[in-house]
Amino acid sequence: MKETTIAAIATAPGEGGIAVIRVSGTEAISVCDRVFRGKKALADCPSHTLAYGHIVQNDTILDEVLAGVMRAPRSYTGEDVVEISCHGGSYIARSVLSAILSSGAVLATRGEFTKRAFLNGKMDLSQAEAVIDLIQAESDAAVTLSVNQLKGRLSAPIEAIRQEILHLAAGLDVMADYPDEDVEETTTAETETTLKELILKLKDMQGEAEQGRLIREGINTVIVGKPNVGKSSLLNSLSGTDRALVTQQAGTTRDVIEESVRLGELRLNLFDTAGIRNEAEAIEEMGIKKAKEYVERADLVLFVLDASKTFDAEDEAILEIVKNKNVIVVLNKSDLERTCRLTGVAAKLPQVVLSAKYSEGLSDLEEIVTALFSLGKITQRQDAAVINLRHKQAISEALSALQNALATLGAGMPTDLLSVDLRIAIEALGTIDGQTVSEEIVDEIFSRFCLGK
Repeated sequence: MKETTIAAIATAPGEGGIAVIRVSGTEAISVCDRVFRGKKALADCPSHTLAYGHIVQNDTILDEVLAGVMRAPRSYTGEDVVEISCHGGSYIARSVLSAILSSGAVLATRGEFTKRAFLNGKMDLSQAEAVIDLIQAESDAAVTLSVNQLKGRLSAPIEAIRQEILHLAAGLDVMADYPDEDVEETTTAETETTLKELILKLKDMQGEAEQGRLIREGINTVIVGKPNVGKSSLLNSLSGTDRALVTQQAGTTRDVIEESVRLGELRLNLFDTAGIRNEAEAIEEMGIKKAKEYVERADLVLFVLDASKTFDAEDEAILEIVKNKNVIVVLNKSDLERTCRLTGVAAKLPQVVLSAKYSEGLSDLEEIVTALFSLGKITQRQDAAVINLRHKQAISEALSALQNALATLGAGMPTDLLSVDLRIAIEALGTIDGQTVSEEIVDEIFSRFCLGK
């Protein structure tokens, strides 16, 4: 079947200095030459050069453009690629794209350019997924992790582990298939040692996957405390807006207010909840119930106290609700005289003193959050940490299979049963870089991409 030539607008919609239309396929250059008019045809341009000219349709000049020519295989997709830079603006970009489609190209689907790069061996599947992670990154840390993955720094250690398992499985298969041959045996002790080492490597990756998720998706952070301790002021201070209504009246916040904010290099998905107290009106009680539900799903709880008030029984009751979470005690209203003295469990928790009203002490909060989740360590790595849920699930599946193999070995079971578990682990890790992934999964992954990428 003849491969189609695809085209799409690669830049974001709306007004801008330029818009880029990307064209890829075996006929990309000839398709564009049907509408491009310059000093010479694009077919005569060397690879990786720009040509000045106009896009013309039905003898009408649509726009003045620059056309970049990149010949296969030295292009993003591994095919002939032409990228036309026209003036920004939705109408102009759509007009140029329409002319190219009329000349023989078809409209690209979501992620089809990157999908072709994967299918043509320009990148593996984990690198392709890093493209969309990089586009969606909202912090320097997320960018760093995505770039490392794009460079193949996740694929390399994963493939190294996969090759070790393959080598181990091959040795066991030889022993099972040729028991009478003079072959070097993989002893039980060596197999056990290798399995334990591989399990430790995957456990380290699994642990880092949760940190990677927090950097990529943000830390789900619930703000709790009694009414009028400054929870809404803290949300406003962190977001730099008057997102929440702040009054002197207790119980103003009745529902959960959500806001995604940047705290230095961190992204916090904030949930400002209703103040929790023993005596509350019926509608306020509903807000308190919802606050407790959000605490259950939280990565982090900011337990806000009024530093100018005494730590009392109601504060103790709130602490009992959140004690099994990552909790930071926020002693707010540092601009007032401090009378709050923490006791018991509260005194042992990480603490930060700040003034939400005057936005003082937020950098101290950033340092404590970073240390609490060890996020500084993960961003300083030279290789890529796992930041993708699909990768995390594959690692968990491989880890479970190796643990089963170790148990099978310890029980003295036949080596062919051991090989079954090893094959499962090999298959699971192969899905990360695309070696053993199904077509349905590939299609689902690239459907998350934007048009033109």
